[in-house]
Amino acid sequence: MPKASDTKIRELDRKLGTIMSRLETIERILSDSLEHPELASTVSNLRAGVLLVKEPIAALERLSAARKYLHRRSVEKDEISRQIIQTLALQGPQNTSQIERVLREARGHASRRILRSRLRSLVDEGIVQTGKGKGTVYKLVE
Repeated sequence: MPKASDTKIRELDRKLGTIMSRLETIERILSDSLEHPELASTVSNLRAGVLLVKEPIAALERLSAARKYLHRRSVEKDEISRQIIQTLALQGPQNTSQIERVLREARGHASRRILRSRLRSLVDEGIVQTGKGKGTVYKLVE
């Protein structure tokens, strides 16, 4: 995707975030006022619909970030690193066990020791960053 597309995706994500925030405020106001409870339910359904659109856009952003990493020399020659990056791009932040599961499905086997080694290398290279969740969670640097 060209940079113009990346900018458009970010702008769309920002606008959807604004819409979500406003719908949340409207839903809270309608829930507090018991005059029209059916409207609160409708707004809640609207928020759910916006969430369904927001996730594919987030996946596009992650794929755009992954694209620039997949062409690095250290990654191009390492199938496991490429698969880790692709997994994080398609599925978002994951812990070691979740990444291992995906690698095992794709390759038929996955060494946890090698996976951790590759994840450390990707963190050191500034491609992946760690966060907290169920254990250590890894995500692509954007």
